[in-house]
Order: sequence, then structure tokens, then C-alpha cells
Amino acid sequence: MRLGGASKKMIDQRLKELESRGMVLRKVISDRPVTVSYQLTDFGRSALKVLDDLRVWSESNEL
Repeated sequence: MRLGGASKKMIDQRLKELESRGMVLRKVISDRPVTVSYQLTDFGRSALKVLDDLRVWSESNEL
């Protein structure tokens, strides 16, 4: 599976990094098959404005 050009392995690695930094919470929904969900923490949500500002800036300064 690929999402936006990223492999499942790469997405899993990034989610683990975000979890270790306290930006997302991982919740196991079922064991068989393993199903998990991720939710932004308050700390993770605090970055949304900064990320949106960066998106707007990059879109307005495309080369």
C-alpha cells in the first residue's frame, strides 16, 4: 500500500516517531487482524496552525 507516494513502512516509521515525541496517541482497536488508530494529542494539535501557515507560504512562493 502507498499513500501519497509513501510506503506503508515509511508511514509506520513516521507515526512511531510522532508517537515517541508525544504528537500522536496510538490505540489498538483489534488484535486479529491488528488494527490501530492514531489521534493527535493537544501538543500535536498545537502544531496545526504552524503547519498550515507553512503550507500557505509554500503555495504562494512556488518556483
